[in-house]
Amino acid sequence: MKKSRKIDSLDKKLEERSGRIDIYSQDLAFKLGDVKAGGTINVKHHCAHWLIPNDQKKHWIVEGAVDKEWVNLWIELTPESSGYVLINLRGSFYENIKKYHHDVWVDDCEVNGTSIRSGDFEMIGPDNKPAYWGWSGSPERYSTDGTQARSGRCCVLVWHDIPLVQKIEVRAGKNYRISAWFKALQIT
Repeated sequence: MKKSRKIDSLDKKLEERSGRIDIYSQDLAFKLGDVKAGGTINVKHHCAHWLIPNDQKKHWIVEGAVDKEWVNLWIELTPESSGYVLINLRGSFYENIKKYHHDVWVDDCEVNGTSIRSGDFEMIGPDNKPAYWGWSGSPERYSTDGTQARSGRCCVLVWHDIPLVQKIEVRAGKNYRISAWFKALQIT
């Protein structure tokens, strides 16, 4: 039986996976300026255009296509006020997110300019999930045996609606760089 054109295009989209880092000030309290992004691949970055205009530059996104090899994404920013910034590590958004997930592995998150806790995901919490990270994923999406990890033994499978989240403290006028490594979940 021949696939319909609609299914063919959907299959293609399912193979196009992106890693994504979202950065925003807690409670959208202040703007993030001097935003730059890059990585070991071509990336795109933009402010959160879906928010009201006054809040858009308080939330920034960097994303890039990922495949079976680990790639690095980073975003650099300077907060206008001191406070807290939330880091979200996730897969890309997909129109039919209730049916399909853009699952990606993430490992080795680093922050230059301040500290992050368990950015390598090697610390396992009492709930058998990555310690110090907010994450609603199931334990089987937390690889701890070294088979998927970029370094060490642990990495985490995320998608758009189940990101890893951690809050960091920032100071006004200081530059910060947040980076993480991503690779696609292999579709079999």
